[in-house]
Amino acid sequence: MIFKENIDIEEFNNYIKKTSFTPIQQTKAWTVLKNNWEAFYCGIYDDERIIGVCLILVRKLMPGFKYAYAPHGPLMDYDNIEAIKTFYEGAYYFCKKHGIYSIMVDPLIPVSKILPDIPTENFIDVFDVEKGRKQLKNFTDAGFIHGGYGKGLHDAVQPRFNALIPLKDAKGEALSFDSLKKNYKTKIRKYYANFQSARGLYYERMDISDENISEFKRIIGMTENRQNITLRDEDYFKLLAEGFGDNAFFAFEKTDIDKYLENLEIRYQKEPDMRDKIYEQMEDAKKIKKERGNPLNLSALLTVYPYNEEGIRVAEYLYAGSDLSIFSSFCATLCGLGSQSAKCIENNCDYLNLGGLAGTLDDGLYEFKHQFNPIIVEYAGEFTIAVDKVKYNFMEKFMPTLKKIYKKLLRK
Repeated sequence: MIFKENIDIEEFNNYIKKTSFTPIQQTKAWTVLKNNWEAFYCGIYDDERIIGVCLILVRKLMPGFKYAYAPHGPLMDYDNIEAIKTFYEGAYYFCKKHGIYSIMVDPLIPVSKILPDIPTENFIDVFDVEKGRKQLKNFTDAGFIHGGYGKGLHDAVQPRFNALIPLKDAKGEALSFDSLKKNYKTKIRKYYANFQSARGLYYERMDISDENISEFKRIIGMTENRQNITLRDEDYFKLLAEGFGDNAFFAFEKTDIDKYLENLEIRYQKEPDMRDKIYEQMEDAKKIKKERGNPLNLSALLTVYPYNEEGIRVAEYLYAGSDLSIFSSFCATLCGLGSQSAKCIENNCDYLNLGGLAGTLDDGLYEFKHQFNPIIVEYAGEFTIAVDKVKYNFMEKFMPTLKKIYKKLLRK
């Protein structure tokens, strides 16, 4: 077996298209976002047959310190210890050649899971944690340093705990959306019945334009302000749209105020005991329409569909935000996420990954995502090759603050 540093991009793409669980971070599109990193498309071969690939990103952190990161790579058979050893040796000498002091990988190896509290025949579960624990050992036996089992959302560059909504049943058959929403927690099912039509809510894919990207960022920014965080700027979303093309599904959850008013008028006639409250709602809606127009965007959502065409296909729910200054009771993000789940079913996805959460399962992210009855998967996390041990130990032991800074740098 041999490791090759730069392989033909077509050969690289052909491999990932046929590989289960191909993460979006191991695609050429990801390098458009990470354009301040140098990208290398590497391969592992058994004679002339390709048996693994890995996108490696390289960046200078500071003078004399170059770092390499293979986000959710390598992609290969993690049961094949010889292939992992070949990757280790190849990555080590790759780093030596390019003056890189350390390389980190974080393959998607499941080591524990929490299943949803619904009948097992209602959802697909392909996460073999017993095999995953053996695969973790294969990496450490090959020489990798395991980063441990931190439970904090930001203890690792990529969250180790993810919440994935199963979109197929135990036999691998696609669920209808009617079947899927029955898997959701009872308290949110109401949002996927007549709730949306009564409020004029609808979900619409966004045309990629400067104006729409600005509007998308405006709504995302409102959530950032509420949570006192900073995510991405407009240029980032433009790059994401450019890199992922049709695989990136930018969408708005909207309300048609005229339809909402029509339904309120019907209720006003049919519910005399509620007329005072309904009248207030009608006046409020008319005021908002006059001030801000119609229809209105209430929520912005972004999902990226998987690149692999074979095996298990996982869509990634990346960003969402809501404008809660108007119609906050409409729960637009919750409604939009249901609609996006239906879109993922149409695109033959096995799972919709709602993304990371803290392993303590006690924060707001968990409370929101838990409503969809996902499978909570704990991944093995990060593995490192210390190529220049002096520099590696310096960063690990003597510069903890700087380490936190470069962890943030890797997330950007």
